[in-house]
Amino acid sequence: MVGLSAMPAFLQRAVAATPMPNKKQLVVLFQRGAADGLNIVVPFGEPNYYRLRPSIAIPRPGRGAGDAAIDLDGFFGLHPSFAPLEPLFRKNQLAIVHAAGSPDPTRSHFDAQDFMESGTPGLKSTEDGWLNRALESVPEENASHAARQRTGHRIAGSEAIQSDGASAGNRPNRRRGL
Repeated sequence: MVGLSAMPAFLQRAVAATPMPNKKQLVVLFQRGAADGLNIVVPFGEPNYYRLRPSIAIPRPGRGAGDAAIDLDGFFGLHPSFAPLEPLFRKNQLAIVHAAGSPDPTRSHFDAQDFMESGTPGLKSTEDGWLNRALESVPEENASHAARQRTGHRIAGSEAIQSDGASAGNRPNRRRGL
């Protein structure tokens, strides 16, 4: 379990419970609410970041005490609260998809969340999430083995809901990303 100490406890339990010790795993975290992406993955190499955010900008690496960004690549840095993730990034076990968004111009926060989870921007009638569809695209000859090997987790507050991954119809929340 190398590197798990940097993950939150609920994620450690989810990974530890997954019977795939020698296989790569995809963990998708969709942050809801008031997460400020520019202050989580800080573009400290961009002068406009500091010009446009004079009171809320995270200090550049090497400036300030423990409140400075952690340099990732000379341009982007992590918020200091995410320091436990830095070793995973350095070992290429963590990739950050920065400034990802939707092409849909909705001004509704709730519609935007639904579109991100369904993977179908602008289409409200999608009944399952993008991850459901990806899992169900496993070729039929591998389907029974793959269904036993994958476990989906949806985190609601501090509560984890686990599904068996067998089919979208059996998942606890078909409308969301799992």
